[in-house]
Amino acid sequence: MIRMLMVSLLITALLTVLAGSVGAQEKVILDTDIGDDVDDAYALALIATLPKVKLLGVTTAFGETTKRAELAAKLLRTIGRSDVPVYAGRQGEFPIKRQYEWAKGFRSRSLRSGEAVDFMRREIERAPGEVTLIAIGPLTNLGDLLTRYPDVKSKIKQVVIMGGAVYVGYNNQAPPTPEWNIKCDPAAARIVYDGGVPLVMAGLEATTMLQLDAERQKRLFGYGTPMTDALAALTILWGHTTPTLYDPMAVAYALGHRFCESEQRRVVVEDDGMTRITEGTPNVTVLINPQKEVFLDWYVASLAPVRP
Repeated sequence: MIRMLMVSLLITALLTVLAGSVGAQEKVILDTDIGDDVDDAYALALIATLPKVKLLGVTTAFGETTKRAELAAKLLRTIGRSDVPVYAGRQGEFPIKRQYEWAKGFRSRSLRSGEAVDFMRREIERAPGEVTLIAIGPLTNLGDLLTRYPDVKSKIKQVVIMGGAVYVGYNNQAPPTPEWNIKCDPAAARIVYDGGVPLVMAGLEATTMLQLDAERQKRLFGYGTPMTDALAALTILWGHTTPTLYDPMAVAYALGHRFCESEQRRVVVEDDGMTRITEGTPNVTVLINPQKEVFLDWYVASLAPVRP
């Protein structure tokens, strides 16, 4: 009888653990310079619709961060996610591009007046070891966070960035060149790379070949949902024909969808924005060898409407 009771208790405990893991949500904050290249909008659409994701909030970085926040908030409302708070980061002078015309003057209760770094700190301290920061723009906000609140370093689950290049340039050929997000704020990037926080780098070697071709765009925009209609409009305002899905690859990896191989490297950030491999203890997980076609098909399928 005692043995049967013990077995029953073990089974109950196992089922409880499994039920908890099935229902668990990945807690994330997205830090973005939405409004320049259109891939930020594609990344936000992905992260806001994937299952088992708890999007704690969106923070905006680089230049006109208040306008970027308006754009992010309108896209979130269009997706049906007005519950997600949006905080503007430290203001700069770099002007937002034409995508802002789609959201100019947008107002919403999801737009918050507090500082982005204070919001990040609060969420990290509320759930220590559980929050992933996904940074798909210049690393200004993350640099400010780690400088102002160094105690949070040990409480961050991981930082996943779209940034840097250690093997190739934008043409997917050697030699590597400075990547935009790192080049825009090398000092902040150096703080992040040297901060001791678990860091994953989706650089050019994992992203620069991810062009969303015309046929896949037809499939995506053909869904005709408010979200995909918004992406179509923002792509037109962006002014080019073929988006490269740099940022969605970082989002995918952060949320457990692995379309790349990886290697552990020691990477330093130089004053011109170069990210260079050097000798020493690894500080970065570098993504390499992406499965381009599989990833692009998965992305388009992930944004398909749910049929009743």
